[in-house]
Amino acid sequence: MNIHEFQAKEILKRFGVSVPRGIVATTPDEAKSAAQSLGDGVSVVKAQIHAGGRGKGGGVKVVRSPDEAAAKARDMLGKNLVTHQTGPEGRQVRRVLVEQGVNIERELYLAMVLDRAQSRVTVICSSEGGVEIEEVAANHPEKILIPLVSQQNKRNR
Repeated sequence: MNIHEFQAKEILKRFGVSVPRGIVATTPDEAKSAAQSLGDGVSVVKAQIHAGGRGKGGGVKVVRSPDEAAAKARDMLGKNLVTHQTGPEGRQVRRVLVEQGVNIERELYLAMVLDRAQSRVTVICSSEGGVEIEEVAANHPEKILIPLVSQQNKRNR
C-alpha cells in the first residue's frame, strides 16, 4: 500500500502522535489559503508523490509568506518531480502539503515495508531521520534497527 505523507500523518494523529498542522492543496490559490490558515511565519510546501528524495529533487520548499507558498506550489503542481526513486521520467505532482514550520530538535526514520520474499511486513527504524536511509544503510548500517519482532517472524515461518 502506498500512502502519501499527509495520509500517514492523518493516521498518526488519530493515534495521538503529535504532527505539525498541514493542509493539502491542489492549486496555487489553495496553497496560499492554506498558508494563511496556518498563521504567520514559516511554512513548508511539500510535493505529495510516492517516492523518497523529494527534498533533494526540489519537492520540499520552505516559504515565509502565503504568496511564496502559492508561487512554490505553482512551480510543483502539474510537473514531474524527479528523484532517485522515480527514475528519469519522475512522478507528476497533483497535490502539495502546506505544513506549519516547526523547530526540529530530532528526526527519526520509521518505515513499514513489505518483504515480498517472506510475505510479511518488516519494520525499519533509525535515529538518522531527515536523510536518505540508503545513505545511512551504506555508511552507518549500525544506525538502522530492524526490531526483533520482524526477525522472529522470519524464524517462525
